[in-house]
Formats: sequence, structure tokens, C-alpha cells
Amino acid sequence: MKKTNLIRLICIIFTLCLFFSFTSYALTGSTFSSSGNHLIYVNNPESFGLNAGQLVYLYGTNLGNSYKDVEFYHHLYNAWSNSGACRVGVAMMNKGPNPAIITYKGSCTATLDGYNFAVIEDTSQVLKNFQNAEYQTIILNPGEKKIVWSDDFRFTPGFSEFVYGRAQFKSNQKFGVWLRVFAAGQSKTAEDIFKEPLPLKGIGHGFCGELGYTEKNVTLDGDSSNITNLCEWPSLLNTYEYDGVINSKPGTSKYHAGNYGVVYNITINHAANKKIIINPKWSQDRPYATLVYSVNNGPWIVGEKITTGMFWIEDLGYEETANFKFMLPGGNCGSYYVSFE
Repeated sequence: MKKTNLIRLICIIFTLCLFFSFTSYALTGSTFSSSGNHLIYVNNPESFGLNAGQLVYLYGTNLGNSYKDVEFYHHLYNAWSNSGACRVGVAMMNKGPNPAIITYKGSCTATLDGYNFAVIEDTSQVLKNFQNAEYQTIILNPGEKKIVWSDDFRFTPGFSEFVYGRAQFKSNQKFGVWLRVFAAGQSKTAEDIFKEPLPLKGIGHGFCGELGYTEKNVTLDGDSSNITNLCEWPSLLNTYEYDGVINSKPGTSKYHAGNYGVVYNITINHAANKKIIINPKWSQDRPYATLVYSVNNGPWIVGEKITTGMFWIEDLGYEETANFKFMLPGGNCGSYYVSFE
């Protein structure tokens, strides 16, 4: 396969021409199917206080012998003065009668926050690193509790901290292993984490819960002049794009709006010598955008951060059928318009 060139950034005047050409095209809905693993997405509450003496239990569920992915996205604050050592991660407990072998991989970032748009570059890299990470294993004996995967950080006085991570876990036992997503001071143990009776309550519109999918599949036609809206929110035209929610924490959204971290697996018919164009729905609240993508099952690539009036365009190769995958990293907005030329 010819090596994919770095995504070309198209200047604003060309984008405007494309935009006006969009107006003669039809924005149409698509029908999706689900596949992959379960995804535990933890984003509510999105912001909360934390210091070295605290422990925050965010979400918990069981772990069986099929993979479950975990992704979290949070802004943490501590009165702007404390420089305490903290961590975020996943702890596990084996309630079963047999030793459990846990297989896992992950990637995480913890960085100065300030609620700026620089974090969307960090989130893209985390998703790419997660896809390329190597699996590790640990053993949980019956009754044992361990922090299996975590990222340590220290607050910088005067700044909040942004944390974002993606990981994947499975046990060799079908029953008996439980996991909890947490944020805490580094002195807190797995024993402490599993003493917490209830997770932190949800507030507002962010999602916190478990999905029955990590992939959404759709077939598009490269000869069509229609525009497809992927990660569409609010959900208006697409069918089954957000179906598959297993559970959501009380007080949080019932749907994972935007499908952050979900792989959109796009099969494109009549793709020979075509290009795919991805144009974010720009607004005053969305001056930047990123994505992580793969063309024809090639390596995962972090697309360059683009600004208002720009878009991404990528060759699909010479075969009649092509494949394009992408993931929406945390910190972006939904609604990516997809078309072909």
C-alpha cells in the first residue's frame, strides 16, 4: 500500500468553496451497526476537586473473560494552591475462588489544564498510543485487591490538572472480578478504593456508564454526492448511532453523545481514486478540531489539529472498496461531515 501522506490542510478560501458546494448536496442519515468490546466511558462529573488526602470513586462494574475498554476525561482542581501527588486509574478485586489472570494495556496523559484547546492534541495522541500499546498481565489471587493500571501526577500550584486515559482489560475468569475507576491521592490503596460505598454522583449532561460497543459500522458510497454526519449530535438523521447503552450512572446522560473514543469503521464502495473529505461542523464554541484515523487498515495516524474553516482530505487508494476508520478524541465536539471527491 502506498504510504499515506500527511493530511493536507486546505486554506480557508478553498474550504469556503467546498462549503458552498455542500449547499447543493443532501445531508442524509445513515444506519449503523455495533461491534467490538464493551466500553466504559467515565466523564461525569467532568470536573471535580481532588487533593492528596482524597479518594473519588467514579464508576464500577464487573469484568469477565471478554475485553472491556475504559476511557476517562476529567478536569481536576484543588483550590489552585495544593501541589499534592495524586493518581487516576483502575483498581480491581477478585471475589472468585480461583486466581484471575488480568490482561490489559493502556495510555494516559495528565497535564496542566487551564481549560484551553491544547488538550485535544494530547487526547489524540493518547488514543493512538492506546491502539499501539503492548499487553501486560498480572495475577489477582482470591480476595486480593490491586491498582492494576494508573497514571501518577502532581498538581502545579495555580493550575488545574487535565487527565485523559484509555485502557483495555479482561480476566481469564468469567465471573468474580470487579473493577473501579478512581482518582485519589497516591497514598490511597486498592483496599481504600473498594471501601467506598457509592460512586460520585453524576451532574448534568456528560455520560458515565457502559456501552455494548467500541465500534460503529457504516457503509458509504464514494460516487454519492450526499454528505454524511458522523458523531452526529443532537441525533437527528442517523439510525442506531447511539443504540447499545447498557448502563448509565444516575444523574448522567442516557447516551454517549458524540461517541468519543468509539471507532467509526467506514466501508466505502466505488472508492477507486477517490478522496474522503472530513469537515467539522464549525461554530464559535469549536475553533479547533482533531481526529485519529486509519486508511485501508494501515497504521493509526494523529491528524493535525485544524482551525475554523479547514478540513481534512485523504486518498482512498485504487481499489473499488476502501476502509476508513476514525476516532473522535475527547475535547472535540461531535458532528463531522463526510463527503467524497
